[in-house]
Amino acid sequence: MSPKVVVLGGGPAGDVAALRASQLGAEVVLIERRELGGTCLNRGCVPSKALLAISALARKIQHASDFGLDVGELKFDFPKMQARKDEIVLRLRHGVEAACQRHQIKVVQEEGRLEGDSVVAGGESFPYDHLVVCVGTEPSGLPGIDMAQERVITSDGVWTLERIPERLLIIGGGVIGCEFASLFAPLGTEVTVVELLPQLVTGVDRRTAQQFQRLLEADGVKVHLESRVESLEYGKESVRSVISGSAEVECELVLVAVGRAAQTRGIGLEEAGVELNERGQLLVSDLLQTANPKIWGAGDCIGGLQLAHLASAEAARAVENALGPGPPRPLDRTVVPNCIFTYPEIATVGLPADAAKAEGREIRLGQARFVGEAKALAEGESEGYVQLVADAKTDLLLGATIMGPHAVELIHEVGVAITDGFTMAELGEVIHAHPTVSEVVMDAAQQGCGVAPYLN
Repeated sequence: MSPKVVVLGGGPAGDVAALRASQLGAEVVLIERRELGGTCLNRGCVPSKALLAISALARKIQHASDFGLDVGELKFDFPKMQARKDEIVLRLRHGVEAACQRHQIKVVQEEGRLEGDSVVAGGESFPYDHLVVCVGTEPSGLPGIDMAQERVITSDGVWTLERIPERLLIIGGGVIGCEFASLFAPLGTEVTVVELLPQLVTGVDRRTAQQFQRLLEADGVKVHLESRVESLEYGKESVRSVISGSAEVECELVLVAVGRAAQTRGIGLEEAGVELNERGQLLVSDLLQTANPKIWGAGDCIGGLQLAHLASAEAARAVENALGPGPPRPLDRTVVPNCIFTYPEIATVGLPADAAKAEGREIRLGQARFVGEAKALAEGESEGYVQLVADAKTDLLLGATIMGPHAVELIHEVGVAITDGFTMAELGEVIHAHPTVSEVVMDAAQQGCGVAPYLN
C-alpha cells in the first residue's frame, strides 16, 4: 500500500514536497488555503521581478541619450504593468496546477488543521503517514502603526495598486524594502527608506551595503539609517511621519517592510507534539524532522534564510528522508545563493568576507570591478564589483559577493566552484569568453592570485 503524505501549504516548498512525494510513489494530498504557488509566485518573488523588469527598462530608456537614442518623453501605464505582471503569475500558477494534475495529487484549497494523525480541511479528514508542514510566512506589522489604514500597506498591497505613488515611505531597509525602492524610484516616485540598523540589506558585507546605498541615493532615494518612525499622522490625501531626529516626511503611502512571520499558530501543531520557537517557527532536526516523527518541516516556517529555492530544496530533502529509498541525509546549506534584485543586483554565496573574518578565518580576497569589463561598459552597466573569498592557506574558495549587472546569474558559477572544491587559482584558470560580463569572475580570481594581466 502506498504511503499517505499530506502537505500543508502550497508554496515553493509545499508544491515541491507534493510532487517529489508523488515521484516516490506516495498518495499525496496538498492543502493550500489560497492559490497554489504560495507567496513567492503570487505575492512575492515572481510579481516583484515582473515589475522590476519594467523598472529596469524604464531606467535604460531614461539613459537612452547616453547611447545616442532620442526616445522623447517616457510615460507610464501602471494598470498595464500590473496586468502584465498578473498574466505572468497566472501562467506560472497554471503550470503548478498542471503538474499536480499530472502527478494525480489531490489539491484541497482550504485551511487545514491537525487533528490526531489527520489534517481536516474543507470538512474532510485526510489521514497521513507523513505530514510535511510548509505553511510559509506573511508580512509582519509594526507596533504603533495602524495596519488597517488605507494608506499603510505591506508588500502584499503593492500588487493591487492602481497607480504609481508620488511619494512613498518605506519602513525597513532590508531586502524587501530595498527592492521596492529600486522598483519605484525609476517610475518617478519620491522614495524615503527608514532603517533601524546601521546599514541597508544586512547580511551582505558593509562595503557592499555602503556602495549600494550610494547608488540608491543617486537614484533619488532618501535613506535614514539608525532611525525609526516616531509617529504617523494619517490624513485624507497623505500621511505625515516624524523620523528620529525630528525629520518630517509627508508621503502618499507607507510601505511596512520589516520582515515576515510564520503562520504556524492555531492549526494544531503544538497539540500534535511539534515544538515552536518564540517566533512561531518549527523546530526541526538536521533531517528536517520535528519532535513528532511523522511530521516534517520545510521552507520559511522553519526559519533561516527565507529563499524560495532553499525552501524547495528543503522540501525535496524532507520528503526523501521520510520516504527513502536511501538513508536520511541532512541538507548542506553552505552553498546557497542569496540574490537581491535591487539596482544594481547583489548576490552572495558561501561566506562573505565580513562573515569569514568574524569566524576568525585567515582569508585572501580576489577582486575586480565591472568598470574594467568591455561588455559591462557596452551595456552601460559598469557599477559594482566581484569579491571572491578564499582560505589563505589552502586557496579553497569559501564564498563570493557580486554587486553589478547580472549578479544574480553570475553567482552560480562561484557556487558550483565552491561545491566542487575549486581553489581561487583553478577558477582563474577557467577560460571565459570575451567580451562577456562573466569575465569579471575570472579577473577577480586571477587578481586574488596575483596573475591578472590588467589588475596586478
